[in-house]
Amino acid sequence: MVKITNIFGDQYSGQAGKAGVFAKWKGRQYRRAYVIPANPKTTMQQAVRGYFTNAIAAWHTYHSIQRLVYSYLATGLVMSGFNLLVSRWQKAATQALTLPLDCPEGIKQVASATSQKDDETVPSTANPASLTAKPVSIGSLVCGTTWASAVQDALIDIEMGDIRLPLAIATCDGAKGIGEAVADGDLIVISYTSGGRTVTREVLLTFLTASEEFEARATIGVALRTAYYPIDFESVVLECYDLSLTTYTQLESEEIDNINGKVYLDMSALFDATDQHSYLSYTPIADAKLEITKVDTSFITWRKYSDANGHIPTAQAIEDETYDWTLSAALKVSKIRAAQSAVLATKHECVEMVAV
Repeated sequence: MVKITNIFGDQYSGQAGKAGVFAKWKGRQYRRAYVIPANPKTTMQQAVRGYFTNAIAAWHTYHSIQRLVYSYLATGLVMSGFNLLVSRWQKAATQALTLPLDCPEGIKQVASATSQKDDETVPSTANPASLTAKPVSIGSLVCGTTWASAVQDALIDIEMGDIRLPLAIATCDGAKGIGEAVADGDLIVISYTSGGRTVTREVLLTFLTASEEFEARATIGVALRTAYYPIDFESVVLECYDLSLTTYTQLESEEIDNINGKVYLDMSALFDATDQHSYLSYTPIADAKLEITKVDTSFITWRKYSDANGHIPTAQAIEDETYDWTLSAALKVSKIRAAQSAVLATKHECVEMVAV
């Protein structure tokens, strides 16, 4: 390697024919010999390149809050969150260890008070209809005891694309119950739009006897989730694919906009005047701080403040659990939880805080 001192102050960069390559290092210009890098394409080289490609592909499937997890974890490492994921992926793959798992994610809803609304009749038969009380706790809304519209096969909370199945789906036309019985290879698929992206027939479930049947998933903790979120309100088409007939049949589904307190039936033109809903409403606390640290340390893995709806998005890496969890707000008693798994630390929940 040869240092270059140029009395004219010229700056050189890049290849100069076959004579050499000019570059700078710590402010000093130098020239090195031109060489063609060796690329023997060994089996190991090809494998490592494959790991790198897979890590990049995984990164591009992550949501923004999942990527933010790695940004926090990379603090002090002089690397980006992306670099950290790739590094972990490469090390795990080359040592035949478990690859990094998708970070669990959810929304904390911070409230000063909650109220259970039982069997509230929709105030308008229009579709969509507005609920009387809002905001509504994510995952709490269900059809009430009186319901004249078609039975809903799915309840869809649009904030994070959570899809709850109140009842098992036994036939390919869902609650209608007159189609063929679901069988191996049948699918539940969803089409929707999300932030300008159009998604067509994304597969949510594949029916496999004794391992993945279309069972009820009535609570938010076991809900299905779309690849992209939030879902644009009034954009969903939920279908069942019958493998034997190669046909798609639309299922009844109700979209729920918890932030704005609105509901929408995807197939029905209007709500019936006697339709009722039950749900949990709450009074939100803005600017509450959620701080998550690695257990028994001061290393912060998450710090976010609640918005005007009391919402705090959360995500954490399974590989770095367990976590200590603190929620604080002005004039409120702090909530402290110790030694939580990534799933518990990030689950959807409404947290009520009491005054000091």
